[in-house]
Amino acid sequence: MRENKKLILKYVGLFLFFFFSLVFFFNLSRGDTYVNFGFSYAIARGEVPYLDFNMVIPPLSPWFYSIFLLFSKSILIYYAVQALLLTILFSFFFKLLGKKAWVYLILIFMPFPISMNTILFPGYNFLLLFLLVIVIYCEKEKKSDYLIGFLLGLLFLTKQTVGGLLFLASFYYLFKDYKKVLKRIVGFLVPTIFTFLILLIEGCFKEFVDLCFLGLLDFGNSNFNFDLFYLIVFVLGLVVLIVRIIRKPKDISNYYVLLFASCVFPIIDYYHVSLFLGSLFLLILLDLPDIKQNIAVHCVLLASTFAVLWFVFSFFIFKDIKLVNYHNFEFSLVSKNYDNSVRKLDQYLEVLDKNIIYLLKGSENYFFKIKSNLDITYFDLPNYGNYGYNGTDKLINKLKQVKDSYIVIDRSIFNGENAFQQYIKEASEYVIKCGKLVKKIGVYEIYEM
Repeated sequence: MRENKKLILKYVGLFLFFFFSLVFFFNLSRGDTYVNFGFSYAIARGEVPYLDFNMVIPPLSPWFYSIFLLFSKSILIYYAVQALLLTILFSFFFKLLGKKAWVYLILIFMPFPISMNTILFPGYNFLLLFLLVIVIYCEKEKKSDYLIGFLLGLLFLTKQTVGGLLFLASFYYLFKDYKKVLKRIVGFLVPTIFTFLILLIEGCFKEFVDLCFLGLLDFGNSNFNFDLFYLIVFVLGLVVLIVRIIRKPKDISNYYVLLFASCVFPIIDYYHVSLFLGSLFLLILLDLPDIKQNIAVHCVLLASTFAVLWFVFSFFIFKDIKLVNYHNFEFSLVSKNYDNSVRKLDQYLEVLDKNIIYLLKGSENYFFKIKSNLDITYFDLPNYGNYGYNGTDKLINKLKQVKDSYIVIDRSIFNGENAFQQYIKEASEYVIKCGKLVKKIGVYEIYEM
């Protein structure tokens, strides 16, 4: 009974720790979090992915999070679900690593030399890591091949490229046990076929194929980029992994992580390399001896200290940061200048009598739409590779059909170091050329079409 209470207390504590970390400590890093939140927000409003709005990932992750947003569209619900998933993830870490799981907590929150806190953020990339850890656990515990195949199917439905490659890792068994492979194929097909049927019923299967498969080459060619430091870190991680493969050639977990490394492409940066390291460090910790209880306590305290210091750093180093409450974005940390621009823009747009189209960076489009309870549209993620085959022409053609509307663009998108590589600049260039400038508010420009 006493052990059960300790267990409950441990997991309740972890849940609260993750929830408050997401709300207060790391919400400055909006980026893809707002976009991923927007996918689920749109589905919860009844919008059909691929038809009503564009996304280049399979629907599993947005579908899952959207279930909970049916009750409330607040990002706090989104963070609460993520905190629950993180708690479940750590339950598997404890099964695999014992007390060493607390060391993993430090690695996530440690701000140097390589910060891995991005793997905390909700969305499809986190779900990839979440499912990968469960698959590794099932392999080590020799769980049902049907179950492992099912989980690999869920991985494919989370991110088609990485999930597809991870499924190939199971063909490791092809040369050992043909029946095991067949069972895994059956398990894989169950969620995959079910999902495809839903997409067919919703009438968006063709668009799903276009956005998620036909546009992949365009996405890769348009968005390839790398940070030299994180490229070096990635290569070093691969070297460590290859050494482990040489030492343990029969451990299928090695091959899962090796193929999981594809998650860094085509953008080899802090966010994606952190995701790869999240899987690699699991293998490294598996090879290390367990730690004592007192060391585990120190790990928790150190991780908590890092989290609190991040919060303090945000307020006192970045002196213009303030805590604000927007509709659906409660307890948001933003710069005072940004908040001022947002409120001025909102104030001006409120009195306009025509349709408003935001053509900003993806995260900002989703931010403005969600806080105003507006539908997500095809204009809200204007990134290269996000419109399927020949996507840039598709977006320009959609803009040519716009009438009796105001379009908001961000001039900083063209400014050297502030330029956003993924953004389809041709879209804003078309608006500037064909629209009439009616107002400037900071970096924002409003055009009448």
